Formats: sequence, C-alpha cells, structure tokens
Amino acid sequence: MNLLKRGLTSFDLKMIGITLMVLDHIHQMFYFVGAPDWFSMLGRLVAPIFLFLSAEGFHYTHSRKRYMMNLLVGFWICNIAFTLISKLLPNPQVMLMNSIFGTLFLGLCFMWVLDGFFGPDKYPGKATLGFLGLIALTVLPMLLVNYLSPASKLLSVLLTLLPSPMLVEGGPVFIIAGGLLYVFREKRWAQYLVIFVLSVLSFITGGKGDYQWLMVFSLIPIALYHGQQGKKDKWFFYIFYPVHILILYAISSLFFV
Repeated sequence: MNLLKRGLTSFDLKMIGITLMVLDHIHQMFYFVGAPDWFSMLGRLVAPIFLFLSAEGFHYTHSRKRYMMNLLVGFWICNIAFTLISKLLPNPQVMLMNSIFGTLFLGLCFMWVLDGFFGPDKYPGKATLGFLGLIALTVLPMLLVNYLSPASKLLSVLLTLLPSPMLVEGGPVFIIAGGLLYVFREKRWAQYLVIFVLSVLSFITGGKGDYQWLMVFSLIPIALYHGQQGKKDKWFFYIFYPVHILILYAISSLFFV
C-alpha cells in the first residue's frame, strides 16, 4: 500500500528490470538442467521497462551524445567479452549472440531522429542523415552476408562495431517502440497503448512457447513510476549487465556442460 502511494522512481524501476533480467538470464544459461520457464516469462517484462527508462533518460540527460556513446561502448565491450568467453569456454547449450546495449543505442538514435523532425528544436537535415544511417545499418549486414563469407574477419569486425537493427535484441520492433515511448512521454496513456499493442502483436505472431506477449504486465511497474530519479547509479547497469552474464555463462560452462 505504501508503494502504491509513494510510487516508483526511475531507480526503483531499473532495479525491478535488473532483477527480472537476472532471472531471465538464469533461465537462458541453465534451462537445460531444469531452470523453470517462469524465470523466462518474468523476463519478458524487462525490455519495455528499459525502453521506457531510456526514453526518460534521453529526455533528461545533460549530454545525449555521451549517453549514446556509453551504450555504444557497452555494446562493443559485450561483443568482445562474449566472443572471448565463448571461445575459452565453449558451451553448446548457450549462445551469447547480442546485448541489450545495441537495442538501447539504436533506440536512442531513433529518438534523436524523431526529435529532429517533431521536437521543439527541429534539425530536419541532421535527422534525415540519421534516419539514412539507421537504414544503412539495417541493409548493410544483409548485403555483406551475400558478398562475404560468414567467417570473414571483415564481416565479423563490422558486426562487432556496428549494431544492426536486424540483429540486435528485439530487432526493429523494439527500436521503433522505444522511439514511440519517447514521442509520447508526456502522454502516458499513449505509452501504455504502445506497449499493449506490441504485446497483442507478439501474442498473434508468436509461436508456441513464445512468451514475449507477457510484456504487457510491464505496464504495472511503469504505471507506478512518478517521474523522479531517486538514487543515482550512473555506472552500475553498464558494469553489472556484462559481468553477471559472464559469471552465469562461466558457471554454466564449467559445472553443468
């Protein structure tokens, strides 16, 4: 009852997202030894929470360039670290393919583009170039795959350095959703509608065992958000995200494979 009265800060919301994310990754790393499916079900709430928080962060940050660069560097670090540990500790049961940093970075890029077209301080020329850049990041990997071997060092380097909307977690759908959450950040009902529609589409298009539609329940903690930052934790998520994945993967590979 006190929580309902007080509401959630962005820090509270982030901690909820991180807790559910850890459960989801525990399922990812240990599903083959019986980690319960409901860990993964709870993990479906994570993406909308972080997309919502990224829209808030993009609005309030003192430096959008630094915010975006931090996510891009996080994407690079995860790619390198995940590639190295996969080679050092091969685990046929678990594939470390990408990270949420790539999705959030491209989501911020899309927010920046939308702000250029529709925000109070319009910059349509730069926004057009940014939009063309997102298109290029979408098309380039598909073109390269047709001309380069998947094992090509050039292709591997490019995919490590440049997050592609087609390859990041959630794909273009999550990127567009992040942009819409930013556009509608002053109309909370419209943000709720974005997440609800996304959940319905996931339910309709998802196959058996696809729990992504459960993201609709992320509306509960998001609705409790009262717009305050709460505790500051500038670097916690950037450090915790790759470290906890590496630890869980190492345990899975060393003791359960």
